[in-house]
Amino acid sequence: MSTSFTMWTKRLVFITIIGGLLLVATVACQRVFNMSEINLLIDKADEQQLSYELIIHNPLTNAYSFNIIDD
Repeated sequence: MSTSFTMWTKRLVFITIIGGLLLVATVACQRVFNMSEINLLIDKADEQQLSYELIIHNPLTNAYSFNIIDD
């Protein structure tokens, strides 16, 4: 009975670790994608000499709002 419990405990720990790694990888990919998108938007706005407003809503994932300001 304890062997079965130990096996299930090991499986649960393994699945939890894999789930945590997938979560971290997802957040890291989203952060990198959003940062590259922000840099592209800023570069294009600067090239066209446009005023813009950038708001970072979530610093962990770099979720953002980007608006061109009408002068």
